[in-house]
Amino acid sequence: MVELYYASSNKLSFGYAGDTANTAIYMARMGLNTSYLTSTGVDNISNKMIEYLSSEKINTSFIRKNISKTIGLYLIETDSYGERRFTYWRSSSAAKYLFQDISINNFVKNLKDCNAIYFSGITLSIYDNLNLKNFYKFIVLLKKIKNIEIIIDLNIRKSNWTNKSKIQNIIKKFTLVSNLIFLSEEDLNNINFKSIKKFCSTFCNNNSKVLFRKNNGLVCFYIKNNLKYKVSLSMRKKVIDTTGCGDSFNASFIKDYLQDNCFFDTVKKAHKLASKVAMNRGAIIKKDN
Repeated sequence: MVELYYASSNKLSFGYAGDTANTAIYMARMGLNTSYLTSTGVDNISNKMIEYLSSEKINTSFIRKNISKTIGLYLIETDSYGERRFTYWRSSSAAKYLFQDISINNFVKNLKDCNAIYFSGITLSIYDNLNLKNFYKFIVLLKKIKNIEIIIDLNIRKSNWTNKSKIQNIIKKFTLVSNLIFLSEEDLNNINFKSIKKFCSTFCNNNSKVLFRKNNGLVCFYIKNNLKYKVSLSMRKKVIDTTGCGDSFNASFIKDYLQDNCFFDTVKKAHKLASKVAMNRGAIIKKDN
């Protein structure tokens, strides 16, 4: 998506971002072989976004083109604590129709070298019933045929969901087939759950791993095989913008998770990157930071 944020009180800066795109960019920067799957328009702004992703060493060959749509846009506003508020414009977003007319079976075959797929609750919130149905079929086939890791970040923005009564059912459908689930305290509240224990018993399969972040990400719980591990982290004294913190954290965590590294080291490394991102405006920091 196009990302706008205030570089000063009366000046907007322009870039390309979005939760899963941010994670893809940070994973690629860490050396992971990363592809991005979405749909764009054929207009100049769409083509510029694809060029940008390519410049970040992301494989864009799976990106589809929709001749009648374009990409979405969002504005980030931050308060004095670096906490953000989003405003979205994506009624004509091509990404909403990605799974409307593709051959799922052929698409799965094309992902022969893929060993993990990552998506979010924001991904699910933009799809209509047909696209949700086809995306679910896509996920299930990938897991059945290729036995890849399915990774979801709940990242629930209630304002994105036209039918809020269906949030729980839709999220649950996808978490039950996922290997790794990221969620925050805010996500838990947004699906009306009081405890992580209840979430795990309702939304997880027997092999699910859960990374639960609370207290603004300063306390992390990793739940695996009915065991719960806890890490407490420190906070930066000054936070400028938290927009890309969760996305960069997930990128670093996924990299080490796929390499089966120590959980405690994995969380600390992910938090270190997220803290660095929090010291900059916008979701994507400069490469030399």
